[in-house]
Amino acid sequence: MAQDLVVGGRLAASYDFCAPSPLVLTLAPKARISEIKKTAGDCYQGLTDSPVYFDVRLPRQFKTIQVSIKYRATAEEKVQLAVFYNKDDWRFETKDFGLIQDLGNGWKVGEASFDLADKRFAYQKYQLMISLPEIRGSGREVDISEIKILATREPLTWQRIWQRLK
Repeated sequence: MAQDLVVGGRLAASYDFCAPSPLVLTLAPKARISEIKKTAGDCYQGLTDSPVYFDVRLPRQFKTIQVSIKYRATAEEKVQLAVFYNKDDWRFETKDFGLIQDLGNGWKVGEASFDLADKRFAYQKYQLMISLPEIRGSGREVDISEIKILATREPLTWQRIWQRLK
């Protein structure tokens, strides 16, 4: 019950491609991604075309979401992240990673944050998109090995519960 209510106002989750995640769902569509590969205990999936989508399933609406993606790409391959306002109208907010950390061997971690106030929350999911404009039709691949999210909202206090009950 406490996890469903998110009493502290913060919910963190990750998907490392080695095991399914109940909160960060698999990448789609299958035609734009490779099978999951394992090397030295790490799992990753190759993105062969753009865009690629994934859903974040949360027990309730949140105010913000911070998304961190561990990926392997060449310097000229730009990786962007987007969250949908309305998927049916094809409206979304796209961002470049604000912070990119170089992990060596071509692996990097990029991070972007979004305000979710006006974003689509349907079936307890926010829909996100990874955009890779430089790889469309190039035959190149960008590998993704981990997606982490941190969703935040106001903590649940007795005062807030009481106000809602009035």
